[in-house]
Amino acid sequence: MKVLFLQGHPSFFSRDLGQELARRGHTVRHVTLNVGDWLFWRGAGAICYRGSLQDWEAWLDRLVVTEAIDLLVYFADRHPYHVVAQRVARRRGITPLSYELGYLRPDWITVELGGQSVHSHFPDRLEVIRAHAATLPTPDMRPRYSHPYWQEALAEVAYHLGNAIFRPFFPHFVSDRAHHPIVEYLSYIPRNLRAARNARHANAVIRERLVEADPFFVLALQMEDDYQIRANSRYGGLRPVLQEVIASFAADAPGNSHLVVKLHPMDNGLTDWRAVTLSLAAKAGLADRVDFIDGGDLRALLGGAMGCIVVNSTVGLHALQVGCPVKCLGIATYDIPGVTHQGPLEGFWSTPNRPDPADVACLVRFLAATIQVRGDFYSPQGRASAVAGTVALIESGAVTNYPGQEGLPPRVAEARRHGVSVDPW
Repeated sequence: MKVLFLQGHPSFFSRDLGQELARRGHTVRHVTLNVGDWLFWRGAGAICYRGSLQDWEAWLDRLVVTEAIDLLVYFADRHPYHVVAQRVARRRGITPLSYELGYLRPDWITVELGGQSVHSHFPDRLEVIRAHAATLPTPDMRPRYSHPYWQEALAEVAYHLGNAIFRPFFPHFVSDRAHHPIVEYLSYIPRNLRAARNARHANAVIRERLVEADPFFVLALQMEDDYQIRANSRYGGLRPVLQEVIASFAADAPGNSHLVVKLHPMDNGLTDWRAVTLSLAAKAGLADRVDFIDGGDLRALLGGAMGCIVVNSTVGLHALQVGCPVKCLGIATYDIPGVTHQGPLEGFWSTPNRPDPADVACLVRFLAATIQVRGDFYSPQGRASAVAGTVALIESGAVTNYPGQEGLPPRVAEARRHGVSVDPW
């Protein structure tokens, strides 16, 4: 095959995957869009693109024809350069391969045809998943790989700060970051300094909710600049999510119930979501029924909750695995009739649809066997495992044709109803 890599994850995963494909006889090229790409690739076959985003489609179209490319590989399918690349791939009959953080994380990465969520080809019919998962083995979910937090933080800083500082080398590159890297990274300092105190408070709230007889629900926040919020939901940010959920909770939840709002562990702290949440709760007359936590034992929290509300976070999949009912407000690959709550939010507070453990087990087995690869981006052993698994999917043809895979992304119609972009479909 002739493989073209586009922007990758801020780690050496793309480089290692490219080197392994080249070692196995495939032709590998790489488009360097910014300094971060150069820093983490630094291998043969690199081509620098210093043009504008407006000219990117025509330039890429010429390149894939000239190089006779068979496969495009990129991280994050909603990145503006990659949305364009998918249009080119569809037009030219090229296979687009998108990889992301794993649905079954830690220790897994997602590898899919085209993209995730709205653009996933993973089936959305429980009967299909049951049929194909019936003979699949149960995956070993015990953690295998680990890396220190500083390693991940250093890679992120090097990638994005390098792009900002050395912008003259790629003056027309359009970053997908919502904030300047210096502003964003400095904003983590106050939150990190409060981490231990926040964790103690969170665990105290969790213990209180578990001990008391009153039912409680969990709203798991995501990062506001996450593409899952920006591109796979109708919200565009977290404030509308909080407004909708708190208003619905005030109007429809049982009077003795509580709502625990949990901050994303990687939130940058630029917005004081605690203040926003508690202010909305007070205005709704819920000051004594809404808790806000930053940290704490998520598994214990979900294990005791009456239900979990997410936009499309992987927390929802973790909740299903401990038997907690889940309501997705956005579009998620695991949001499948018969597994998650499909009715409106107002009904979730009183009669949430509890998942069948057997169906959740089928879903996990089928995910692990089709669009999940064991490994991670940072530890050498985890990266080697992820590379080997991804190569196996590519060379076996399973990326484009696994049992049960839908020919068209089955969630596109729902996305249109939500007013979510379905480009390139």
